[in-house]
Amino acid sequence: MPPPSDRCRASTLVELLVVAAIVALLVGMLVPALGAARTRAKAITCASNLAQIGLAVIAYAGDHRDAVPRGAICAGPFDFSCADLATNQLWIGAANPFHRLEYNGAGALLKQHAASREVFYCPADDSSDAEEELPRVGTEHDAYGSYLYRQVDFVPAARRRGLLTDLGVNVVGGRRVRVEALALDMNSLGPPELNLRRTNHAGREVNVLFRDRSVRAIPNRGGIFSLPAEVFSTLDQIPRALDQVLLNADFAYQHSPGQAPRLGP
Repeated sequence: MPPPSDRCRASTLVELLVVAAIVALLVGMLVPALGAARTRAKAITCASNLAQIGLAVIAYAGDHRDAVPRGAICAGPFDFSCADLATNQLWIGAANPFHRLEYNGAGALLKQHAASREVFYCPADDSSDAEEELPRVGTEHDAYGSYLYRQVDFVPAARRRGLLTDLGVNVVGGRRVRVEALALDMNSLGPPELNLRRTNHAGREVNVLFRDRSVRAIPNRGGIFSLPAEVFSTLDQIPRALDQVLLNADFAYQHSPGQAPRLGP
């Protein structure tokens, strides 16, 4: 029979092992919960940023006869830095062949109506770093944010003035879909080597800002809010893909976005 001191040490060792096992179990349970909490906190901040952008858009419209902020007039069919195309670009650098050193898209708000540049950046942006991207505004380099801003893309021709209170109704496949979405999380699945792959929330969901200032988190099931990789094979496919994303977002205001009508080829 071992002496009492040995039995005591053995008992203490067993107790320590039991405590260590309990701690490991608790850590294993807490880490996923903490990760989920961080993810949710980022999504909430992302939605809050969009809400602030919505307030800035309303203030801008109030100062510009109800017009929404937008970029320059398009210079040609392959001008991708102009008001007719939804974009996450905030600032056009010196290398652009059509426009140089000017604001684009929601970047127009930076002149006077946005409280800070940080609201244009989602903390759940998977593709770039706000501390690197946003200081490029005002320099010779292009600058991009985290949100796809509509400008006057996929707005009926009769409403191209872009009045916030009346952006019109699109008729697609015999269905009337009112223009409601102003901006949403950017989800582009283009080639990463060309800096065309940009996603938020790992592409699983998007926050959508609507004209009434509401912001809703909507699952990105089936990639309905993503620009698929194949559209980047030829430039002429990108505008139609953007229009479909905007149509899905408009439709989501009152219906399931997965049931949105499809644009023709």
